[in-house]
Amino acid sequence: MYNTIKIDPVLQALISMEHVYVVVDNGEAYPLAYKVYKDAVCAVKEKYKNYIEEQIKDVGDLESIEKILADINVPENPLGKSFLYIEKGINVIIHKLIISS
Repeated sequence: MYNTIKIDPVLQALISMEHVYVVVDNGEAYPLAYKVYKDAVCAVKEKYKNYIEEQIKDVGDLESIEKILADINVPENPLGKSFLYIEKGINVIIHKLIISS
């Protein structure tokens, strides 16, 4: 026998609606919207690729590298806003926006 999990009806409605992801970096939106959360995260990683590589090179231990990557590889917040940390002063938010019909 399987256990069933009840999902909040509002959350279920949000998950099932068509949506896009918009990246806002220090108050400025990227010029593209993304259909997949992972693509939005990849756009942020591409923009800050050199900085991320430098940070990884500067820290030597695996634990510090994992911390840097964990701040960027943030799971999607199904309720709308996912916050990625690059460094102090760089505020990146990925907004999940519902497409109106």
